[in-house]
Amino acid sequence: MYDDLIGRPFASQNQGLSFDRHTAKRLLAEAQEALPYEYSALLTGHGSMVTGYLAMRSSSHDRNSFSWDAPSFFQALASVRKAGVQWVGILHSHPTSPPVPSKADQIGWHYPQLAYWILSFAGGMPDLRLYQWSDGRFVERPYTLADIVGSVGSTGDMPPRSD
Repeated sequence: MYDDLIGRPFASQNQGLSFDRHTAKRLLAEAQEALPYEYSALLTGHGSMVTGYLAMRSSSHDRNSFSWDAPSFFQALASVRKAGVQWVGILHSHPTSPPVPSKADQIGWHYPQLAYWILSFAGGMPDLRLYQWSDGRFVERPYTLADIVGSVGSTGDMPPRSD
């Protein structure tokens, strides 16, 4: 039913995921504005590329969790379809904890084919990590920030992780 709507960013084992640098920069700014609350967004694009997003308002007023009500979620999916892109993942922030999926994240994840991104503000610098659901657990995956949709400038880009 949703084959054309839901992407498969991990379809190729050898292909890395790409996140548009300009989109990442906008998401970082919006997530910072949402502090001290968690921020969440549906990520859109095609294949293994994230090129856009739809910010999602949480139906929870809890600072350490997010949830979406059904009408907002289905309205967002209709917007994705109308835009001619695919839903390729979600992003949410962890304002005070590391960018590691929590037990609640694991229990609440219902789309194993999609990318799961966590943006943490727990350290001195924002830390964005990508996960894939595999064999009943989240596995961290590499990604690249790239100029996919013609963004200009690099001031304020999210810094790369250093492991």
